[in-house]
Amino acid sequence: MKIAIVGIGGVGGYIGGKLIKSNNDNKIIFIARGEQLKAIKENGLKVLDEDEQFIVKPNIITDNPENEGIFDLVIIAVKSYSLENAIKNLKSNISKQTVIIPLLNGVDHDKKIKEIFPEVIVLNGCIYIFSNIKEYGVIKKYGDIFNLMFGSNKYPIENFNYIKQLFDQANLKNKLTSKIDFEVWRKYLLISAYASLTSFYKQPIGFIAKYHLNELKIILNEIKEVANKKGIQLNEKNCEQIIQRIQNVPYDSKTSMQLDYEKGKKTEIESLCGYIVQEGEKLCIKTPLMSKIYEELK
Repeated sequence: MKIAIVGIGGVGGYIGGKLIKSNNDNKIIFIARGEQLKAIKENGLKVLDEDEQFIVKPNIITDNPENEGIFDLVIIAVKSYSLENAIKNLKSNISKQTVIIPLLNGVDHDKKIKEIFPEVIVLNGCIYIFSNIKEYGVIKKYGDIFNLMFGSNKYPIENFNYIKQLFDQANLKNKLTSKIDFEVWRKYLLISAYASLTSFYKQPIGFIAKYHLNELKIILNEIKEVANKKGIQLNEKNCEQIIQRIQNVPYDSKTSMQLDYEKGKKTEIESLCGYIVQEGEKLCIKTPLMSKIYEELK
């Protein structure tokens, strides 16, 4: 297969690195830009995992895939605000047989991709991982949390067992499921709540869980209510699991949105905060705490 990884940051870089390391016969193409592209071209991609580190080189790394032919599988791992440009950049590489899996922060990216490429096979996906670019050309993964979920409630999921096998061979824990929309919302419950509060208070995840637990519970409930109105059956147990799960995360861990705010970079506020506020307004669901945070941060 010809596999493209779009966005070689903490998520795309880690997945791409593991796929190359698994020594399969597939052709791996990295689509990157700027200093990250330059560093990987010169020295390869270095991945720092909890129990190992390794350097890999993709078959191709480019910021312009126009002449690279049709891709069989595309994994999108860019920031949510870059999705549209990233997808349009692939217009020469997409056919009706291409499978696209978005692994972005948010819940509606599969629909956005379908609007641009209506005839392409678009799955939905989400990932649990703490990782980032430590320096250009170097990806660092923190802790032992990793779970990649993907699938569809529109296509027979057994059609995509070959992708699951690909991830299995690369030692990437994964789950292929027809209930992917629920799984994406369950991940969103976690990332939206913590990204919002860590960015608002300028404090790491452990601090929020310890000193702002009540607000965490409130914002989780606001997200849950919006999800329920949209037909996604999140419940109180799901909210409790989010609070419990974070106990395994290092106290000083920061969300990617918080890091972007600290660096003065563009953030995913619209996808992680604004979406809940706007959907709440459409559905007549009150989201006072998220609305307050959104107005302050934007």
